[in-house]
Amino acid sequence: MITKKKLTFKKKLGILGDGGDSLIGILHGVASAMFDQFELVGGLFNPELSESISFAKEIGLRTDRIYKNLDSLIKKEIALPEEKRMQVVSVLTLNFLHFPMAKQLLENGFNVICEKPLTTTYKETKILEKITKKSQTVFSVTYTYTG
Repeated sequence: MITKKKLTFKKKLGILGDGGDSLIGILHGVASAMFDQFELVGGLFNPELSESISFAKEIGLRTDRIYKNLDSLIKKEIALPEEKRMQVVSVLTLNFLHFPMAKQLLENGFNVICEKPLTTTYKETKILEKITKKSQTVFSVTYTYTG
């Protein structure tokens, strides 16, 4: 008997933050690999490009999609064919950076997984909600519940 297996493809994941000594980065790496749904393809791990590249090499990631800043990530990812570009970007930076980074990503059509807190003010939350609806993207916040 021949059966057809449904083909599934991993979502291409980018990460902002998460440099080498980040505890939260390790947890997100484990979580994103749990059900084999994501493929880490690049990002911006550290404000210093050389540190981001070193970390990428350490975890076995190609360095051609390690970016100097968020502007270059967005510009270069959008220039890629749609099937190759990052489909979702995980924001794992300092809390005060969550809003501006998520906003810029959403405005450019990227889906976002954000570490908590999603913003530092209610007003910023409402802005992200409006942008998400307008851009028809997905914006999610991670919460870990153990025990």
